[in-house]
Amino acid sequence: MWLQNKKTGLKWFVADKDHIKRLMKSGDFEPVEVETEEKGNRKKQTRDGK
Repeated sequence: MWLQNKKTGLKWFVADKDHIKRLMKSGDFEPVEVETEEKGNRKKQTRDGK
C-alpha cells in the first residue's frame, strides 16, 4: 500500500500490514494512489509518481 506523509509529502510503499496499521494510527500518514507508467506490456510503479 502506498502511504503519504502529511508533513513531508513523501510517498512510501509499505507491504507489512502491521506497519501500515501503526503508521495510519499515528495520524501522520494517509493512503494515496500512485500513477503507473505503461511501457510495453508491463506497468511500473514509481515511488514519486513520475
